[in-house]
Parts: sequence; structure tokens; C-alpha cells
Amino acid sequence: MLPAIIIFLKGLLLGFGVSAPPGPNAMLMINRTLRKGHFSGFMTGMGVATADTIFAIIAGLGFSFIIGFVREESFYIKLITGLLIASIGIKLFLSNPVADIRSRVRDNLISSPAQDYFSVFMLALTNPFSIFIFIALYPGMNINFNGPGILVPLLIIMGIFTGASAWWFIFSWIVNRYSRSMRLRNIVTLTRVSAAVLITIGLIVLVTLFLPKANLD
Repeated sequence: MLPAIIIFLKGLLLGFGVSAPPGPNAMLMINRTLRKGHFSGFMTGMGVATADTIFAIIAGLGFSFIIGFVREESFYIKLITGLLIASIGIKLFLSNPVADIRSRVRDNLISSPAQDYFSVFMLALTNPFSIFIFIALYPGMNINFNGPGILVPLLIIMGIFTGASAWWFIFSWIVNRYSRSMRLRNIVTLTRVSAAVLITIGLIVLVTLFLPKANLD
């Protein structure tokens, strides 16, 4: 029983840790939480958690043909990812968060949880390089998918998904908690900053595609 708990906890810590670093998905989650509430932000995070869990499965079970495809087509994958992130940032920058918040308060409108979930889930799937993060971290945490039956892989995957979900729940709750004391002007500023970060990340991804690679030989 104890080894099973340890395996699950390792997966939980890994899922929590991989989700924690800020990125474009975190910017989207913050913005949606500010504009639509805690549940919208949490469902946005769950889309990321699901994608990361899929990448963890691929890395753990060694789907070599998928990993090979990601490596071979990395230019086009990064190109699509950069364009998507930059376009989302531009759309966010041109949006009116004050109007959205007032509309939600006035009409008690709640965005579709499925829409919040799947929109970010699809965006997260365009960044399969998370596979290599899991490949790098598995040995360091002594995580091995080789075990009797499917129990060990199942415990690891359940742990990773639980850890990632816990991170997004806590993060979105904190953002929602402090958003109640924020003025509309502050929310507009934060929205613009989030949009600028997304645009910058997208442009960096695109620019690095055309930079000459350093020759280490």
C-alpha cells in the first residue's frame, strides 16, 4: 500500500510542478478568471492539465513515432504555436474587459465551461514540447512506467493529473479572491499586460525560428 501511495505522490508533485511555471496558458487563465469568475478560470486550467497529462503518457510509455514526429516537424509546430499565441494576445489586447465584467454582473452571464476547457486544451496541444520536459524529469524523480500490469502507470498518470488540477484550482482561486478588491482600471491594466505578454511570447517563438543556430562543433 505504501509504495502505491509514494508512486501517486511522485506523480502529484510532478504534475503540480510542471504546471506552476507561468506561460501563455496562465495568462489566459488569469484573464478569464478576472472577467468571468473562478469556475471559468479553473476550467481553462483543466484544459491545460488534460493536455499535460496526455503528454506525460506519451513520454512515459515511449510513443517513439509521436516523439519523432514532434522532433522532425518542430519548425511547423512552433510556427503554428507562435501564430496562435500572438493572435490570441492581439484579440485580448483589443477586447473590452470592463464591458465583459459589467455584462456578466448585469445579465448574470456565465461562459460555457466546455468552451473555456476545449479552447485552451486545443491551444495546449499545439505545444507538445512538454513531452520532453516529462522525459527529462522522470529519471530525476525516479519515476518508471515499467511495472506489473497497468497499476504503476495508472497511479503515476492519476497523480500527474491530480497535481496539475490542484495547481490550476488553487491558482484560479487566488486570482479570483484578489480580483474582488481590484478596481476596474486595475483589471484593464492587467488585461493589457497579459495580452502584451502573450504577444511577446508568440513573437519570440516566431523570431527564434529564423535565427541561425549556433554551431557547437
